[in-house]
Amino acid sequence: MCGIIAVTGSGASVEILTTGLRRLEYRGYDSAGIVLHTRDDGFLRFRAAGGTKSLVALESEAGAFHGEVIAGIGHTRWATHGGPTLFNAHPHFDCGENIAIVHNGIVENFRELKEELLAGGHVFSSETDTEVIAHLIEVQLPFSPSLVDAVASVAKRMRGAMSFVVVGASEPGVIVGFKRMAPMVVGTDGSSWFLASDIPAILDRAGTFFQIEDENLVVLTPKGARMLTLDMVDVPMESFGVDWTLESAERSGFDDFMSKEIFEQPAALRDTLAGRMTRDGLLLLDEQPSDLDLWARVDKVFIVACGTSFHAGMVAKYAIEHWTKIPVELDISSEFRYRDPVVDERTLVVAVSQSGETLDTLAALHEARNLGAQTLAVCNVVGSSMARLADAVLYTRAGPEVGVAATKTHTSQIGALMMLALQLARVKGQLYPQEVRDLYDQLLAVPAKVTEVLGLWDQMRDLAVRYGGCSRFYFIGRHVGYPVALEGALKLKEISYLPAEGYPAGELKHGAIAMLDADAVVFAIATRTRLYEKVMSNVEEVRARNSAVVVIGNPGDESVVSTGETFISVPRLHPLFAPMVDVIPLQMFAYHVARGLGNDADRPRNLAKTVTVE
Repeated sequence: MCGIIAVTGSGASVEILTTGLRRLEYRGYDSAGIVLHTRDDGFLRFRAAGGTKSLVALESEAGAFHGEVIAGIGHTRWATHGGPTLFNAHPHFDCGENIAIVHNGIVENFRELKEELLAGGHVFSSETDTEVIAHLIEVQLPFSPSLVDAVASVAKRMRGAMSFVVVGASEPGVIVGFKRMAPMVVGTDGSSWFLASDIPAILDRAGTFFQIEDENLVVLTPKGARMLTLDMVDVPMESFGVDWTLESAERSGFDDFMSKEIFEQPAALRDTLAGRMTRDGLLLLDEQPSDLDLWARVDKVFIVACGTSFHAGMVAKYAIEHWTKIPVELDISSEFRYRDPVVDERTLVVAVSQSGETLDTLAALHEARNLGAQTLAVCNVVGSSMARLADAVLYTRAGPEVGVAATKTHTSQIGALMMLALQLARVKGQLYPQEVRDLYDQLLAVPAKVTEVLGLWDQMRDLAVRYGGCSRFYFIGRHVGYPVALEGALKLKEISYLPAEGYPAGELKHGAIAMLDADAVVFAIATRTRLYEKVMSNVEEVRARNSAVVVIGNPGDESVVSTGETFISVPRLHPLFAPMVDVIPLQMFAYHVARGLGNDADRPRNLAKTVTVE
C-alpha cells in the first residue's frame, strides 16, 4: 500500500516528486524518499523516516538542490518488511549504487532470493524485500542488452503482487516499471512523462493517462513510453480520460474512504496472507519470538481486543480451539487486567489492534508481560507501541485505513489470526505440515471470493433503501456466525446511529425475542457452517413474530426464504474462514443506510479511529 511516483523529461524536478508524494500520503507515511538522476552529480538520494512528518523533512532537505534533474523516482512507505526506519526507507540501491528502485507490494520469495545473493557476496543495507530486486538487477544487467531486459528477467523470478520502478545510472532519462496486481498509471503533458501508483500524484500534471496491464513492463523516456510483455513484445497503450477532482482522485473515484476501503479488502487480505508459510507448515511472523519452542508448551491462549478487533478475536477463538485443542479465553481489553487473569509462562496472550496504540489493549499487553506470559501483537502499523512491546508480531498488511469504521483491517485481522491458529496447531503437533499447507492454500483463495461478494454492492444499496427507514435491527448467528452478527450490528450503529444488536441465535428465546415485531429487521447469518440447521430453526422463530428477514446464505440455499424475505448469496468456504466473506454484505448495508440518512460514513459522530484514553 505504498505510494510511487516517477518523472522524466523537461519537467523533472524535486517539486514534482515531493508534491506527488504528498498527494499519495494516504497510501503510507512511515517514511519517504526520492532519488534524482542529475546532470552533474549522478544519483542523489534523499530520505526521511519521521512518520507523518517524513515529507516535511524530505521537502526541506531535497528542496535545497537546484541542479538539473534528468529523471527522478519517489516513494512514501507503508512498512511491511522491516520497521519504519531511515535504512528501510525507499529508494534502495544495489551494491554499486548504480540501480535505484521504489516498490509497492510484497516479494513473497524474497528470503530465498536474498540467501542466494548473500552467498554471492552482496551486501544489504536494509531489512526490506525491496532491496533484493535492486541486487538481482545488478546481477542480471551485465548479461542484458538494456535495463528493461534485465528487469524483465528479474520480474520472472519473483512471486507476489507488486509494482516497482527502476532507474539505472547507465541509461540517463530512462525509467522502467513493472506491474503485477498492484496499481500503476502513466501520464504525460507532452514534454514530460510520469508514472505513479495512483492518479492523484499526477492529476494536475498530465493531460493524457495510460493504464498499465498486469505482467507488463513500461519504459519511459523524455520522448515517450512503451509497454511490453516480459518476453519483450510491444503492447499497445490505450489512453483514458480523468474528470475527477484532486480530492476524489485520492479516493480513487469513490465517494468516500469507507467505500474505497470496502473494495480494497481483496488486496488487503491478499497482502496479509501472501508469502507467510514455509514448506514445512510454519508461519513466518514479522517479528519472531526468541524461542518458538516455547509455543509448543502453551496450554492456554488469551485474546485481548476492543470493538471490531474483538470480533475478529472471537472468530480466532473458535479456530484455535478447533485446531489446537487448547482453551482460549477472550477478553475485552479494558476488563482484562482488572479481573485477576490466571496467566503464567505457559500462556500466550494475543493482543489485537488496528493501530497498535489502543490504550486499553496496550495496558492489557503490559499486564500480560508483567505476569510472565508470552505475548504476540497483531496490528496494522509497523513500529507501533504494541509491536515494540510484544515478544512477537504479526502485521496485517491492509495499508492505511482512513474511515473510522473498520472494514479492510477487520477481514485482514481474521486472516492473520487464522494463520496464527494454524501455526499453533503445527507447533502443538495437532496438524501435520501438509494439513497446514492445505488449509493455508484454502486461505489464499479467500481474496478471490471476497471479490465475488463485492458484486453485491447494488443489491445491498437496494436493501438499504428498502429497510433504511426501519426502527430496529437485529443480527443473529451461531458459532463463527455470532461474531459476524456482532460486527454487522456494530457497523450499523457506528455510522447510521440506528439501534442494532447482535445475538447468538439460540439466545433469542431468552429475552431478545420480546423485541421482535413487524417494525424489526433481522439479519440471519446462515451460511453452511456446522450449526446451519439450528440457525434456520431460529429464523422460524423470527418469522412467527412477523419481523422482516434477511438471510445471508450460500448458493443453492435460496429456497430457505419465504415470500417477501431477502436472500443474500455469498460463496461457500471452509466454515472457519466463512466470516471473511459473510461480514462484507453487512458492511455494505451499513454504509448504504448511513449514506441514505445523509451521514458522513468516514467520520461518524463521537468516534475516533484510535482510542488512546482508558
